[in-house]
Amino acid sequence: MVELYFPPLRSPAAAIPLALFGAIAAAVPAAVIAALLPTLVANAGNLLATVLIASFVLPFVVFGAILVAIAVYMLANALHVRSDASGIETTRLVFGTIVKRRRIARAEIRSIEPQIPTRYQSPFGAAPAYHLYARIADGRRVVVAETLRGEEAMERVKALIEDPSANDPGGNP
Repeated sequence: MVELYFPPLRSPAAAIPLALFGAIAAAVPAAVIAALLPTLVANAGNLLATVLIASFVLPFVVFGAILVAIAVYMLANALHVRSDASGIETTRLVFGTIVKRRRIARAEIRSIEPQIPTRYQSPFGAAPAYHLYARIADGRRVVVAETLRGEEAMERVKALIEDPSANDPGGNP
């Protein structure tokens, strides 16, 4: 059996710039709206201008807030993976609370595929971060490993997940 744990705070180099960009994208338009609001609601014509300006600027505030939420999720989530001869079990935790649990039988797994997701790449890192996905018989994919730095680490973890008995010196599942 192989147990892998991908703890929270494992990708701050990618999450922190995303959060900063989101905060700026939300704060600047919000500050402009707040500064102009007293003058724009003085009469009906200005009120119409306020509605038009807000309808253009508010999506930027929402976009920035969504980016901040994604960054918080990137920092707060953890993944626990157990791989044995019978299958793979994954448990996703956010702030230490289980939010999703999956069990995949070995017979359902068609392949273990690596992918380099864009959001987990650091602009300051040379080696890419890989995720491993189990492709299931019905075509769905399930994350079985995350933020593996470099191709060598990805290949090593992929081999462990594909054949967990190779990790056990006694050959016990």
